[in-house]
Order: sequence, then structure tokens, then C-alpha cells
Amino acid sequence: PGMMSGQTSPGMIDPSMGQTSSGTMQGMQGSEGGMYVATTSSEMNGGITAENTAEGAYGATTTSGAYGETAGGTMPDGTYSTSATGAYNSFGDASGAEGSTSEATNGAYGEATDGAYGEATATDGAYGEATATDEAYGEATATEGAYGETPPAEEAYGEIPAEGAEMTPEGYLPGTAPGTGNVDLSLAELDNFKDTWDPYEPSDNAVFWHIPKAGGSTVKDVIGTCHRFVMATEFGITDGHENDPEIAVVYPGGGPVGQDRSPFVNVDTTTIAGIERAKQMGFADSGLADAVVTPFIYEANELFTPTAKGRLFTVFRHPIDRAISLFYYIQVADWEPSYRPDLQEWTLEQYATSDVAENNWMTRQLTNQLEGDLNDDHLALAMEVIRRKFMVGLMTQIERTVERFERYFRWTYHVNPPNQEACRERLLQGGSNANASGNKKEKPQEGSEAYELLRLQNMYDLQLYEYIESLFEEQDEFVQDIPADFRNIDATCCKCYPATFPPEGFTCPLAILN
Repeated sequence: PGMMSGQTSPGMIDPSMGQTSSGTMQGMQGSEGGMYVATTSSEMNGGITAENTAEGAYGATTTSGAYGETAGGTMPDGTYSTSATGAYNSFGDASGAEGSTSEATNGAYGEATDGAYGEATATDGAYGEATATDEAYGEATATEGAYGETPPAEEAYGEIPAEGAEMTPEGYLPGTAPGTGNVDLSLAELDNFKDTWDPYEPSDNAVFWHIPKAGGSTVKDVIGTCHRFVMATEFGITDGHENDPEIAVVYPGGGPVGQDRSPFVNVDTTTIAGIERAKQMGFADSGLADAVVTPFIYEANELFTPTAKGRLFTVFRHPIDRAISLFYYIQVADWEPSYRPDLQEWTLEQYATSDVAENNWMTRQLTNQLEGDLNDDHLALAMEVIRRKFMVGLMTQIERTVERFERYFRWTYHVNPPNQEACRERLLQGGSNANASGNKKEKPQEGSEAYELLRLQNMYDLQLYEYIESLFEEQDEFVQDIPADFRNIDATCCKCYPATFPPEGFTCPLAILN
């Protein structure tokens, strides 16, 4: 009594309504006029590995004042604080411009001078990884409790309205729903990953969570092709190594002719079956991998043990910019399982109201809630996972991001430092998987129909991204005592004559040409 629900036809949307798993629209209104919407899952698009980009496409622009109002009011610069105790403090009075950072990519895993991964080369017509920011954020001082010395305070996560969003009579954003407030934040399912503030140990396993269309290929290239580290990715089982009975470092082919092959562990950490196989082969205790790449957070927890733990890190991109890039990418990426050439005839508005579009992808992955309704409890859990378990990076600040990862994990050059530095510089200025055609698509303006439809699909991810931006500044605290140029400090050259090695030893990559 007093309740009503409505369903729109495919391709239609009411701004006050959320999307269900079937792709139709449903809203509910209570007898007292209060309205809320529980946004549910739409079809997930996983398995993206190659990232094809166009220089300058889809700049991720953040605006001071976005998500500015909290229950307690607005900060002087329009930013917000998400914690009563400061455990999740945001920008405070931070301000200042960092200029712009572009990330475009050029050739999958193949541009480095000293090794190649053999990922599929981007084709003409692939779209948009490059980003720019109008307003980067300055130095934000972490407040007491910012790094988890104490449990997060009650109401630490607050309500953060998106700019231009009209609140419902009950005080909730469209596309969100109230939670119970009783959230299990123990993160027991991720206990084989260290907390970000745990003391560094050389035996820590670096685990890169690869988010599709967020600049991950550039980071992977810097780690594998430039630093020449042993990687655990899908390439470890190529050339028949999926049948190897014992775990080992291998050098599969497939990269550009004339370049040294890169070393991999003979496992595939990008599939659930591959993770299980790696676990059975004793991957964690082998200590063979310098870095692991996976799209699966919770499943990858099983790769590690209490005595051989992992450390998570990743690069994030603004959810709407990522959604736009993904829309154009799957139209042309015929090497991907998610390839959808039929979408070339679609408008962005059609995509945003279909069951092909992702729904709060980050929040779902971080909470392992891949289907069904989301509510504010899931946002609280996603924030806690990020706060405790991830060293975060931003695609809009890729140079700061990569430098921070290098300092955090104590990565230094050991193969040929001058060549490795040149490789790194080229990737950070150009990137991996660049789109040689230079095709670009104009990003819809904030407030346009397409933008607002995508925003409704990502209401929780938008709030989560705002928190990640603030955490990126706070986490600078973790590397303050480590020199910015750490990668070159005490560097050695195993391919020089005479060769030099670090005191702890280093296995020089074999010179096996493709």
C-alpha cells in the first residue's frame, strides 16, 4: 500500500530511476513520497588487457567543488571530508595546479629497447587512454588516523552528493540506496595481502590490479619491459608453458623481432583457473615473480600465504572517462572477448542505458558484489579495501604514480640503467598501445544527457574516485623518507662490462632474441 514501481522500455531512462540487471529501469516511491533507487548489476565486461589509446582523448578533468557538500557543509575550496575523525580526510584546503599529464600508448609491450611482452598491437581506430587534468591537487596533510592506526570512525563515509545531482526527499542520491550501517570491515577475505602501512620487506609480492582502460598497460610495461622484472601475467603460459609440471621462469616469444624476450613465471594470474593452478604449483613460496598482474582481487588472495603475502597497487581513472573509453574500445578491439562491433552504430546514450554498460564496476570488484543490488554498505566496504590494502595511483598523474610505486616497492635498475631510464621516460611520455591513427572522440560535456546517464550508472564509483583522489595525496606520507630518484640509487648493470650486481644478488635476464 502506498508503493508503486515503474518500468521503462529499453533505451529509455528516467533520471530518478536506476538500472536493474535486466537492463530495464525501475524506481520505487514510498507512501510518504520518499524515493530511493537500488542500482543493480548490468553485464560486466572483463578480460580487457590491451589498451589502445589516442593522444589527448578523453581528458579526465576534475573540478574544485565537485562532490562538495557533506552533511556538515562545504569545505572552503568546495571539497569534502568523509570522516568525522579524519581517518578519511579529503583535500582539506589543498589547492594548486600540477599542470597536465597525458598518457597515450604506442604498441603493446613492444616499444621498450630491452625486451617485449608480445601483447596484441593496437589497431587503427582504437580509442582514448590519454588524460589531462585542469586542477591537480596540492599537498594535503594527513590528519590523525589517516593511515589506519585506529579503526575507522562511525559515519566515516558520509553522504557525498555528485555535482548537479538532485537529492531524493529521503536524502539519498539517485542510483544509490541506504545500507544497514552494520558493515563487516575486517577484510578477512583479503588477509593474505598486507595493509599499506605494514613495514616493507624485500620478500613482499607486488600485485598490480589491472583496471580496464585506466592506463594499466603503461605501468605493466614500466615494470616488465623497463625494469626488466620477472612478471606473472597471461604471457607466462604461452609457447606451451601451460603444461609445465613445475613452476619456473620462462622466456616465451611473441615480441618484436630483434628484441630480447622478457622473463615470466610459467603461470597465468589473469584467470581464475590460472590462479588456482599457480596456487597448486606453490607460486607464493617460490618467490620467482617480482610483480603479479591480475584483474581478480579476492581470488588472487589465494595465491599467497601468511608467510608470503602480497601488496596491492593499481592506477585509477575517472569512472565516466573510463566508461567512454571502454565504449569506443570494445567497438574495435577484435582481439578481446568483449568485442562488440555492433556498437559502432550505437550512440553513447544508447550504450549508457543498455545492459552492456558497466554499473559501478570498481565498487563491485572491490566488494566482490558482481551481481545484485548495491547500497551504501558496499561503498563503505570498497573505501575500506582501498584505504587498507591499496597503494593508489592516478592516470591523470601517471609520472607521480609510477615514481611512487618505485619508491614504495624499492625498485632499482639492475640491467642497464641508462637504457632502462630511457625506456621509462619514453613510456611515461608516450605510453603503451598508442593509437597511430590519432582518432579522437569528443567527450560529452558534464550536464549533457550522455554524461548524466553514465553518471547514474556510476554513482558509487564517482564517490569512491573522489576518495581515491584524496588518498593519493595522503599516501605520499609512505614514501617521504625515500628519495624520488630511488630507481637510480645503488643501481647496478648486469649487462655492462664488467658486470655489476647488488649485494643481495640479481639474476640477469637472458639474452634471447625474438
